[in-house]
Amino acid sequence: MNCRGFGGFIILATLLASCGETATTQDDPIRIGVVLSLSGELASVGDHLSSSAQLAAREINAAGGLLGGRPVELVVRDDRTSPDQAAVVTQQLLDDGVVAIVGSLASSATERTQALTAEAQVPQVSCCSTSSRLTEVQGSGDERFLFRTAPSDTVQARVLAMVAEEASCTRLAIMHVDDTYGQPFAAGIAQAIGETTVSLSEVVPFTSGRSSYSAEVNTVASANPDCVALVAFPDDGGAILRGWNELGSPPPVTWIGTDGVKDPGFPRAAGSDAYVDGVIGTAPIVEPDTPSANEFAAAYEITYGERPGIFGGNQYDAVILLALAIQAAGSTDGAAIRDALFRVANEDESTDTNIISGEMAEALALLAEGRDIDFDGASGPVNFDENGDVTTDYEVWAYDTESGFVRVDVISEADLSR
Repeated sequence: MNCRGFGGFIILATLLASCGETATTQDDPIRIGVVLSLSGELASVGDHLSSSAQLAAREINAAGGLLGGRPVELVVRDDRTSPDQAAVVTQQLLDDGVVAIVGSLASSATERTQALTAEAQVPQVSCCSTSSRLTEVQGSGDERFLFRTAPSDTVQARVLAMVAEEASCTRLAIMHVDDTYGQPFAAGIAQAIGETTVSLSEVVPFTSGRSSYSAEVNTVASANPDCVALVAFPDDGGAILRGWNELGSPPPVTWIGTDGVKDPGFPRAAGSDAYVDGVIGTAPIVEPDTPSANEFAAAYEITYGERPGIFGGNQYDAVILLALAIQAAGSTDGAAIRDALFRVANEDESTDTNIISGEMAEALALLAEGRDIDFDGASGPVNFDENGDVTTDYEVWAYDTESGFVRVDVISEADLSR
């Protein structure tokens, strides 16, 4: 049918239907896909991240919704902590017409799914995928459809090397999950260690999802290190610590974990808090002491009756930023949302208003007026660079049986850039 030449008396909805397009109304939801690990290795993290995403959508809808009152609807899918399954559910979401995707958790899953979202020109924001590889998988600027609210592991590898030197390590072994997260992280640690007084004694990769790591544990013990860097997820990390403590006479070592094991699932998987007692580690600071972070944490606790878990603020920020970008773009077009993501999270001093968690009504009103805002997230400033990456401060944490994970030191972004 030729869609030109219709008289003005034919209503818009009929015209759009005749042309093969879909009309939208003020009541039609704006659907955002959320890919989470609700089962598999990262299930202990995925459940509370679903809650963080829902809290963000609830706040947006309570503030009146987007683009004149359209509610946000989150479509949640479980990737089972599997890159293959992540690709399957991501394609399903794209086929179902979501306008953006939040996820995945694991870097290996995000590495797979970003190719699908980039081809579809649908913006994707991951809360937790920190592999340095993800900086390079797409172009920058207007070629970029992948964003992250957590920083790349490139810097954390340097932080871990600093911690190893300060802990008086002389021989460091590295155990790492053999995937997109662990491989470049381990390589970064090895490179950074070369600039310290610490020597590298052994690098041992392992496959995720096994119940026992006795062979890898024995290989590390035979290398006789005095420190072991553990690049793992909670279940694998716990199984490794359990295996280590079940050795007949393991050498005394200092275990240095990463953000991947800073989760209650780590000591649970170890089978005993005593096995994890004394482990130290590094992580980006995702729960800063800022008004935005505190507002998010208070709202989460009121809503769910508990404190948010690790990367909860990053997940909340991912949904909020996409919603603000849609409002700023005045459109659900993927490229327009992508361009607006750079605008609603930036360090431009000319920006009219800084917005924090819980101020969604003000933010949406300003954007509807064509004003600029800068969202200071629950996880930090979330200022995207041309590669969709953010930077942050880092913490040194320690685990003890009485207090759990405790922050013992802070290494600022400014210190690392000197």
